[in-house]
Amino acid sequence: MNKIMSLDGDWQMKWDTEDSGISNRWYATNPSDTETVNVPHVWERSFDKLLMSQDCAFYFKRFTLDDDKLVAKRIFLRFERIATHATVWLNGIRLGTHFGAYTPFTIETQKAIKIGEENVLCVRVANMGASNSRIDFGRESADGADDRYAHPSEMPVGLPWNQYPFGGIFGHVDLILGSSAYIADLHVEPDMDQERVAAEITFNNPRGFQTRIRFLMRNAVGDVYEWYKEVKLDKENMTQRFAFQIKDWKKDKCVWSLDKPNLFALEVQLEIKTGKNKPPEYSFPVVKTFGFRKFDCIKGDYYLNDSILKIQGVSYNQQWSEGGLWTDKNPALKKDLQAVKDAGFNAIRSCGAPLTNEALDICDEIGLLVFQEFPIHTMRSTPQGLEIAKKLITDLVRDQHNHPSIAVWILGAENGTFMLQNGNKLLNAIGPIDMLRPAISNFDSIYLDNEGVFHKDTGKLLPVSVDHISQYASLRINPRLCPSANYSHYLAHCFDRDDEELSVPDAGLGDSVFQDEDERVDLDLNNKMLVTLKNHTLLPAKPTNLRGPRSVKNQKAIKNAYKAIEDFLATADIAAWKKFDTFCNDANNIAIKSKLDQITAFQSNPQIAGFFLDQWADYGIDFSGLNDENRKSKGFTDFAKEISTPSRILVSELEHVVTPQSEISFQLTLLNNSRLENVGIEISLLDEKGKVVSTKTQSPEEPVGKTSLTQLGICSLMAPRSVGKYQIKFTLKDGGKEVHSSTEDLIVIEQADVKSAMKKVCFLDNSEESSDALAALSGPEKIIFTANLSSWPDEILDKIVDVTKNGGKTLLLSDMTQDDVDFLNQSHQFDCTLESHWTTGANGISLHYIPDGSELLKVFGTNVLDHTAAAVMPSLSMSKLEGAKVYAQSLSIKDGEIKGGVDLQTLPFGKGKIVFNQFNIFEGLETNALADALFTAIVDIL
Repeated sequence: MNKIMSLDGDWQMKWDTEDSGISNRWYATNPSDTETVNVPHVWERSFDKLLMSQDCAFYFKRFTLDDDKLVAKRIFLRFERIATHATVWLNGIRLGTHFGAYTPFTIETQKAIKIGEENVLCVRVANMGASNSRIDFGRESADGADDRYAHPSEMPVGLPWNQYPFGGIFGHVDLILGSSAYIADLHVEPDMDQERVAAEITFNNPRGFQTRIRFLMRNAVGDVYEWYKEVKLDKENMTQRFAFQIKDWKKDKCVWSLDKPNLFALEVQLEIKTGKNKPPEYSFPVVKTFGFRKFDCIKGDYYLNDSILKIQGVSYNQQWSEGGLWTDKNPALKKDLQAVKDAGFNAIRSCGAPLTNEALDICDEIGLLVFQEFPIHTMRSTPQGLEIAKKLITDLVRDQHNHPSIAVWILGAENGTFMLQNGNKLLNAIGPIDMLRPAISNFDSIYLDNEGVFHKDTGKLLPVSVDHISQYASLRINPRLCPSANYSHYLAHCFDRDDEELSVPDAGLGDSVFQDEDERVDLDLNNKMLVTLKNHTLLPAKPTNLRGPRSVKNQKAIKNAYKAIEDFLATADIAAWKKFDTFCNDANNIAIKSKLDQITAFQSNPQIAGFFLDQWADYGIDFSGLNDENRKSKGFTDFAKEISTPSRILVSELEHVVTPQSEISFQLTLLNNSRLENVGIEISLLDEKGKVVSTKTQSPEEPVGKTSLTQLGICSLMAPRSVGKYQIKFTLKDGGKEVHSSTEDLIVIEQADVKSAMKKVCFLDNSEESSDALAALSGPEKIIFTANLSSWPDEILDKIVDVTKNGGKTLLLSDMTQDDVDFLNQSHQFDCTLESHWTTGANGISLHYIPDGSELLKVFGTNVLDHTAAAVMPSLSMSKLEGAKVYAQSLSIKDGEIKGGVDLQTLPFGKGKIVFNQFNIFEGLETNALADALFTAIVDIL
């Protein structure tokens, strides 16, 4: 006998909400007040209602093993997956425990199994969901020590254990009936260069065991080859290694790639002796699929089969409204992963919850790379927790190493302190099993956003072909909506240690430490980086209808968020948003265009090895997914295909608003994952009706096709003579045939008389000394302009207040920072209190708009400001002041909360008035057409 007996199907279950099951010995008393469930079993999918206290349950299974001849000499229980901690008893005898929701484990039953009688299997399952959760590790405690139980804060575990929560026996349960020996594990190591595969077999065997092994190998085209090997196992539980040369090797039919994911399978069986003149029998088969491919990382560049590959990935979050991870019980899993592939992405990141073998099988089959992330998401851990984390990593790598789709192991994210202390220890948990894949110890080693946040942690990168560990491996950045030409120039050149003159273009990007030249991050970099960009809020057309027992809270939050938006729109003074669908359309178009510009700039950056877009699907009120939480598309397919196109012309640093016959310049870069060789670029200027106004061609100065990125340099065009709306069309051709095309908007406006407007203004910030400032304030100009209110001493401030409040002048406070706002509120010279908030949209979305009737409508030509207004877009908005006249406003959505703001308002101040302007105009005067036009309009209003 050498077979597997399934224990799936009906089990009995009882919740242990009071954590009393162990003390009341349920594992031995087998309580009768249970309910019938079907294993594999996921809590969130099996109950209409769940409480947070329901984070522990006992499972019971009765079975009888008939084996009168005692042929089964070795009997083991094998659990495929249990979330999260399992304690196993058989017939009241404790067999062992296991921690970790993603890996199988095997327990010997010899001391408890009954042959020919009924057996009662009991499994206590506990997750880490609730704050009062605890796991009984049954460990020996010193006198007075309270260390038998583990609490969530002790365990370095991440999603989904401490957020979903997620629990149950959600994998298969089997009874392994072994005769004298059986195959416990099979490890395959394909070698593409040597055109062979090595098989390392771990046996569960007694000493002196001798038999024959049968090998069956299926190649990518379905041919099956058979081998037999004699083995003699002198020691208990031995491991032996075998190697097989691949017959009829042809690279296009044997190598696994994104376009041709050729798969092999190796099946191994033990031969079982039978009676004389009877054909041999074989044990249950152990099967591993695998693929021949090479994935390497050299100085941050990723190589697939010896060619550089720019990563174009998406973070594949596995939340689902009906609960928990995607498993084989969810028929939508393959459809969803195929949708990722069809959208053009070449990689996914598993986002804190490693993909199951079922999901990896699909990725193997369709040709989708996986950055497999271990569930380590913490800043601290006890020594006990560290040991468990190391074992979890080792178990997961051992179980999944055969999948060719796994490109990189990620030890976790946003866990810098923990990794700084333990990164090498955890990396060493991978090494003995898998030396062929890169490993990243902290995926978000540098974090930046456009709300003044910056931090850097140790993010170690361990490439397989480099013998040192790089300090920083990845960058997570949440940039602002509508990046300007200067901003996209920064994204296209940041972290270049040779670019000494590059400056941060936005005061809200990072913080003062990041922007300090003495703290330049690029000086610490020795390798290229992966960048993760969070999507801006992408609203579904209507509230997502969530299902499942733990969706009630999220469903309520979603409905509240939509109601708040509708209530705001009802009071907003803008005709374009009288209906929610028009607002939703505007918001999503601006968000998508902004993200496209950001990714395009990063793809142009030679220091960036690729990107991950965060994320694939919504979760609750986090509307940053390309799909809603039920995995239904939100209609952004064209966007996904554009950012994942393997070869296209990347356009950055373009000013969208220009004056007639001015020079238009922009940066061109060729993204060439397809390795096109005979490349040409056609650049056409089209009028509003699509008629070609002018055309020019550009070709690379050097041969292309050997690298994935080629800088084409600065390209210049002459703006048309006539004002109006235009488009610039960029067409990539290979051998004269069109490969890809894209367009950029261009608006030509009349040249503003900015010099005359400037003569009416006292630019206080041009004063180098206090005496110069005092003299300027006594001048004839009726408007005082400053973008640095908080920098002036009291003497100057008193004079400013006097000439405004008593002299009837207008104080134009422009480009105010949070420091300026705080200073104004604390100052005794001003009789107003301002509140401010970020409106960059970096962590949500912020829309800036011109209300009906505002004099600024003639400048922008539209109510809603989009990417064409990027040059002057505010970063902070203010609260509306009582008695003020409002000319421009904003609406922000973040974490489901709605907040309105004001971008330009005038407030009476004694005989004069104060203008609070948040548009970015000071830096662009006389250099930017839109800044000139806006400044001139503001002066005319005043």
